[in-house]
Amino acid sequence: MKFSASYIIAASQLFAVAFGAPLFKADAQSARSLVARAAYKVFGGDGTVAQGWPSEDQWASFEEIWAANKDTMSKSCTQFGQENNSADEIASIKSAITDVASKSGIASHFLLAFMIQESKGCVRAPTTNYGVNNPGLMQSFNGQHSCNPDGTGVVPCPADTITGMVSDGAGIGLEFGLGQAIEQSGASDVSKYYKAARIYNSGSVAASGNLGDGIATHCYASDIANRLMGWASDAGSECDEATIGSVTGTASSGTTTEGTTEQTTPETETEGQSPTETTPQTPSTSDSAAPSGTKAEGASANCTKWYKVKSGDTCSSTGVDVAKLVKLNTSLKSDCSNLMAGSAYCVAA
Repeated sequence: MKFSASYIIAASQLFAVAFGAPLFKADAQSARSLVARAAYKVFGGDGTVAQGWPSEDQWASFEEIWAANKDTMSKSCTQFGQENNSADEIASIKSAITDVASKSGIASHFLLAFMIQESKGCVRAPTTNYGVNNPGLMQSFNGQHSCNPDGTGVVPCPADTITGMVSDGAGIGLEFGLGQAIEQSGASDVSKYYKAARIYNSGSVAASGNLGDGIATHCYASDIANRLMGWASDAGSECDEATIGSVTGTASSGTTTEGTTEQTTPETETEGQSPTETTPQTPSTSDSAAPSGTKAEGASANCTKWYKVKSGDTCSSTGVDVAKLVKLNTSLKSDCSNLMAGSAYCVAA
């Protein structure tokens, strides 16, 4: 069944922002060291190898991706004010992904990449509703399973519920999920996975065919491609929501290659190479009455400083506390769950 963009606006496009809680510096470094080749590379264009997107043989293995994100999963519920995953719950997640991969025919590392993108692996991720229910680990479309359906986390989260959340994300027995998104992509090469990522996030691929174009989280497909290659940084991607829709090709270290059809083979670092240490960046703000991005609805009319939200940001990324941010931007929910990538929010007035 084909869904229109107006019909499927799953909370994934919102939660790709809200769930991007950065790790402490030491945590991010330890995660990156597990898969040394996982520096972020911006992928623009239609998802094909011809435009620089990674082939399946460039993906990290399931075990590599799992190891790189295990520490993140152990702390992922803090951002929701919920009890963090136990060792047993994390083990149940791994078993669930393996089981659902076998039943659905969807690669286990593909399911894992989406789960990390959507919830960082928190079994008590809240259920949101922006027209449809989006519950659980995968923030699935009208999913039936959750260990936090009403704001009260279930502890411990039962193993069968964890399996159900992953199954919902795959689309088993449901109207829509990753399986249906792959089918709707219409592709038979590796691009079907990256197109499916865009469809899962926003409901469709833009008419231009560029996976960074259209609505919702523009960097979503690029993020998924990087996760599949072993990227595990939670400090935010190097992808720019404002420009990715016009990029064709690849770029690394935060730069973009705009308007090019040049083929670029994704780079990989050799095993054992030490990752480059980075200095934490201060929030990117603009001391101007004119925001650098689309002004968020409900932003203060007397605003003197703005923060443009990037993919992976949370409200804490703005540099002001949530209460103040909500006061200055009245469209924001009290829990800040509807922060939108690409929008500029008032941080001072």
